[in-house]
Amino acid sequence: MLRSSMLHHAARAVPWPLVAAASLLITGLLAAVRYDSWTLWPLQGTAVGLLAGAVGWCLDEPAAAVVDPAPRGLAWRTLARTAGIAPLLAAWCAAVWWARADLYGHPWAVLVQGFAAATVATAWVTRRRAAGEATPGQRWAIVVVPVTTAWALVRPVEEHLPVFPYGYGDAFGDWTISSAGWAVTGLTAALMLAATLIRDGRPWYRPRAGRPSGISGSGHRDQRRDQPVLDRGGG
Repeated sequence: MLRSSMLHHAARAVPWPLVAAASLLITGLLAAVRYDSWTLWPLQGTAVGLLAGAVGWCLDEPAAAVVDPAPRGLAWRTLARTAGIAPLLAAWCAAVWWARADLYGHPWAVLVQGFAAATVATAWVTRRRAAGEATPGQRWAIVVVPVTTAWALVRPVEEHLPVFPYGYGDAFGDWTISSAGWAVTGLTAALMLAATLIRDGRPWYRPRAGRPSGISGSGHRDQRRDQPVLDRGGG
């Protein structure tokens, strides 16, 4: 029952056309990297940003004014919306696996980048949702995609902060340091997400409705409640 209600919520709340389009674009970007990794490598950073942007967008709640006061808490709605995040992560895994031979021997590092970026997106958007914003994921996507693309193209401080290492490393960024940084960032974001959901305070399930007055635990009406109250004052 719980699973079916979550799927019903996800079917209506998740922007499925966006999920499908983003999944195809992510696959296409890494296919381009696979075709010519040396020239088109910055598209790998764009793919990471696109994944993060699409994940954040999945967590928006345009009907926040109606949904937020409901008994179901933020944790329940976030868990339900992972039905839209799962295809994006599946597309990321499939695309990385397909392009693995042209990722300079670091497919696992690229895979970690995507999962860490998705976790950061989930943590930030959920935090803004907890603060009452209805659609923070759209603002997140509008910023994160061009920023990651620009960073992957320019790599301003790659020797000291290797966000998107290039080629076999060395002067183009250290892959080991980069993977460690992404892993720490993802774990930190996961802890922030957990703290946000715990602070929300409402249960992740839908509370059972109380029994109507006069109904006993066995489902039978309590006859004592139907008896008239006698005036003990006499007369």
